[in-house]
Amino acid sequence: MNMEARKAGGQPIAAPQNQKAIAKVLQRLPNVPSFRDRKKGVTSYQSHVKSDPWILILFALCFVVPTLAGALYYGLIASDRYVTEVKFAIRPSIGTADKAAPDAVGTNAGVVNSTVAQDTLITQEYILSRPMLEQIEAQLPIREWFGRDSVDFASRLNPEKPIEKALRYWKRRVSIDVESASGIMGLTVDAFDPDESLAITQAILNDAEQMLGNLSLRAREDALVESTRELKIAEDRVSKLDLAQTDLRNREGLLDAQKSNEANLKLVSELRGSRINLAVQLSIGQRDLGPESRRIIDIKQQIRDLDDNIARIERQATGQDPNQKRQLASALTRFEALDHERKSAVKYAEEVRKAFDRARILVARQPQFFNMITAPIKADSATEPRRLLMISLIAAGSAVLFAAAMFARKTMVS
Repeated sequence: MNMEARKAGGQPIAAPQNQKAIAKVLQRLPNVPSFRDRKKGVTSYQSHVKSDPWILILFALCFVVPTLAGALYYGLIASDRYVTEVKFAIRPSIGTADKAAPDAVGTNAGVVNSTVAQDTLITQEYILSRPMLEQIEAQLPIREWFGRDSVDFASRLNPEKPIEKALRYWKRRVSIDVESASGIMGLTVDAFDPDESLAITQAILNDAEQMLGNLSLRAREDALVESTRELKIAEDRVSKLDLAQTDLRNREGLLDAQKSNEANLKLVSELRGSRINLAVQLSIGQRDLGPESRRIIDIKQQIRDLDDNIARIERQATGQDPNQKRQLASALTRFEALDHERKSAVKYAEEVRKAFDRARILVARQPQFFNMITAPIKADSATEPRRLLMISLIAAGSAVLFAAAMFARKTMVS
């Protein structure tokens, strides 16, 4: 308390003076609204609310009506939807070697043009496309299933709508997602009957897998045609080289220059062996018989004949005769060249035949298939719509809408 509040002797001051001192102290304090002022403000706000009918109208329009409508629709009207979900991945039905690159003979027989990643994206787009819808409509009465009277008005498909409208409805009932890391595809189909949902899912999988096989059919057929043409060229080349070798043998009078040379060497070796035997016999006979005996004379004549034959064959083989040498060397060179070319042609023809067999197998079978991770199973109970969740979301959205409307109203009024 200030010294002005007391007398010099310490006695309380008079009441009027006390009130003046308290008033001076209160003047120095910040302005604090009194309880009366606060009550007055609340009363003023209530009166403002009562005087502004738009607040109740906005509350009814922005919160009450949407919440009641959502609760009515999802609680009583919305039809149950049965969901069939399946997860699968696209896998090659043959080894990755046949999907890698063109083969050694350049026929592209083992190549499937689209990669697995491309096939996955193509399948995703195709399932949500008009051709898929037309294929399913040709197999199943989906307009009748989705448009019957038992389906609620908001979820019902008008059977008389054009294909463009039906396609938008199809995308609401069918969804497909792809995991970028693994390539696993998740297909979800919801219908108003569990059997119908399962039937639509199976039809989608079958048609999509068939589409994927037909996608590379043209490329595989072209590879088969190219392999067939290349195989005929390779076989014709081998045949021509066989004829060239035969013609060369006939012209040179030899069956085979290399084999002829080998035969001469073998014959010389046999003749030398016979001469050695006769020389041994002559040495033994000269010890027992005289040099003028008939046997000794015959053995010597046989040895001279063998020497003459060995010398003649060696002259032909070694080419002591220049003409014979040139003839044999030329024939041997041509035979070796033709033989090398024929071996290369035969090897190439074998590679082409392997490529032809691969192309034929690829045309006869589907190069990709759907590897099922979770197979489609008939739903036991309805999982859509999520009634409590949808009602709660509508109520929350209505509350936000009402708050925004109140803010806008207050801004306009102020």
